[in-house]
Amino acid sequence: MQKVIKDPIHGYIEIDDLAIAIIDTVEMQRLRRIRQLGFSYLVYPGANHTRFEHSLGVYHLICLLLDRLEVAKEEEQELIVASLIHDIGHGPYSHVTEPVIKKITGNSHEDIEDIIFKQEVEVEAKVEVESAKTIVEVLDELSLDKQRIARYIKGERRAEYVEGERDLSKVLNGEIDVDKMDYLVRDSYYTGVAYGVVDNIRIIQGLDFVNGKVAITEKGILPAEYLLFSRFLMYPTVYNHHTSRIAQLMFSKALEYFIESKFESDGHIRQYALALRKMDDSEINIALRNAKGYPGEMVELINKRQLFKRAVYKGVNELNGDVAAQLSEEKRRKEIEEEISKRAGVDEKYVILDFQGEKGDELKESVAKVVVDKPIQGLQGREQSAQEIKSLREVSSLVSMLSQAFRENYKVGVYTPARYREEVKKAAEMVLWP
Repeated sequence: MQKVIKDPIHGYIEIDDLAIAIIDTVEMQRLRRIRQLGFSYLVYPGANHTRFEHSLGVYHLICLLLDRLEVAKEEEQELIVASLIHDIGHGPYSHVTEPVIKKITGNSHEDIEDIIFKQEVEVEAKVEVESAKTIVEVLDELSLDKQRIARYIKGERRAEYVEGERDLSKVLNGEIDVDKMDYLVRDSYYTGVAYGVVDNIRIIQGLDFVNGKVAITEKGILPAEYLLFSRFLMYPTVYNHHTSRIAQLMFSKALEYFIESKFESDGHIRQYALALRKMDDSEINIALRNAKGYPGEMVELINKRQLFKRAVYKGVNELNGDVAAQLSEEKRRKEIEEEISKRAGVDEKYVILDFQGEKGDELKESVAKVVVDKPIQGLQGREQSAQEIKSLREVSSLVSMLSQAFRENYKVGVYTPARYREEVKKAAEMVLWP
């Protein structure tokens, strides 16, 4: 049975019985209640789209790509399922809660084994609709390989992969993948920021197998450049906008404080952190709002849009090398944050140190593989051509420039309530620029 969903980005999306079975699961339906861009709606009022919409878009694009590459039926089904469920590991507000969950459990949103292999996690006051199936039940009924699906979501090769075989491990999570193709266009559309100009169809047409791996052909170079340029512009404008980052860090700090204060004594911290991945935005918002003390205060401030202010906000490149290297480590960031609060005479809960851009995160898409024709001398001096694999950065001067400029957009910020701004500013400058 074929159904059709109308999407504002891709138009009509056709879904078959396999997709319908996955979409109707408890885990997928939860994504309808998870904002794609966390607290970006505080800056861009239209940014209320969800992980569910994005997942449908990724599914649509993977179907187009699989048709283009003519993939075997079994592998096609696994990739289709992976495209739909690739975000079910997200907690409330998407990337907002991910650092807290990862810090406590070690799991990123891509680590979904505990979900698809049914390692049960208790959730307080959680009642599921009996008629709705889970991902585990549907995958078992369809006899699909869960381990291979999990590997596609992480961008890892199949365990049984043999060198030279066709490798589709990076089409969902790689340098140039269908996940980015959808979210850049979708996020641009809903925020109203006109930077997400990506020709997804042309990129897909410009992908092919070369020596068993998916690579960009010469006709795909230009649309790939547009995709990376779009990502370059979207980060400072949307993803790292200071207002949404302040709200995000206020919320995550309140969440971590809530979990540690409520569950550390009985040793259930990890269980609750994992349980967050079954909660939606409203549920965690209510839990924190009803909590006494600091967590409730932070959520109330966010809901009223009475956010912390910028005491310091400068480019990462303005730090000396030693300080920047120290800020790359979470433990050291925490120590520096505490030092700033002590010098300022302000409670540590009301000082937030923000360091954007982890080491090695500078436009990793620039190393995407591109196949180009290399002229060689043939028999009798006739010029012939052979295929050569290079990185996108090597064949595109634009991408090479973006790779160098990407880090220049990153900021280091220190945020605090307006009443503490001057004290915190002085203390932060003494610590960060000794």
